[in-house]
Amino acid sequence: MNRTFITKLISLLSVSGFKSRRLIRKAVTDINSEDFEAACLKLDKAISTDSYNYLAYYNRGMAREGMRDYRGAIEDYTRCISYRPSFAEAYYSRGNALFQLQEYSGALVELNKSLELNPRLTQAYSYRGITKHELNDLLGALEDYSMAIKLDPFDAVSLHNRGNLKLLFDDPRGALNDFNQAINIDPRYAVAYVGRGNAKLMLGSQSGAELDWKKAEYLQHKAEERVFNEKM
Repeated sequence: MNRTFITKLISLLSVSGFKSRRLIRKAVTDINSEDFEAACLKLDKAISTDSYNYLAYYNRGMAREGMRDYRGAIEDYTRCISYRPSFAEAYYSRGNALFQLQEYSGALVELNKSLELNPRLTQAYSYRGITKHELNDLLGALEDYSMAIKLDPFDAVSLHNRGNLKLLFDDPRGALNDFNQAINIDPRYAVAYVGRGNAKLMLGSQSGAELDWKKAEYLQHKAEERVFNEKM
């Protein structure tokens, strides 16, 4: 049996492994609450307790992304992958961090790898579509958005993004259908109203377009109000 595997197994079953897993669970709660600094502190302890736990590195990468420390996140995802090379989500997340750094070609490599490992990873198709769009592969982006929607019909972001691409391909009716679906899924999705307004304008409805643009402006204003009130 592989010696590294035995070492990891012993670590997993040890008291330190139990403490590490408990810290990771608490850190995930912090990440979901967007308390990224608290999460990092817990994950630092988890790693010092059990340095072989790939999930500790993965979640610390997530926390660092939340703090916009994308280089630090990439380091953690890379360490995670070194312990669990088959973990598709780590490649997806490393691709996401590279995308945030505008390193689109590198991001594409990571997203391709994540989908090679898990062809049903919906968010990887969605993000690969965005990445391909940045690399001017519009047909590839359209295919990826469509695949993301096929896997998750309630993916409002991919519907919105595909709608915008359909506008570029001079298909306002197809775009209108995508924006309608995105809005049905999330009635507060402001940018979907902008897109739908653009589609209506291309179809000759100036008044319909203006109504949607006003709705988008209202929703954006309400969202800014909520953020302000949460900070008070």
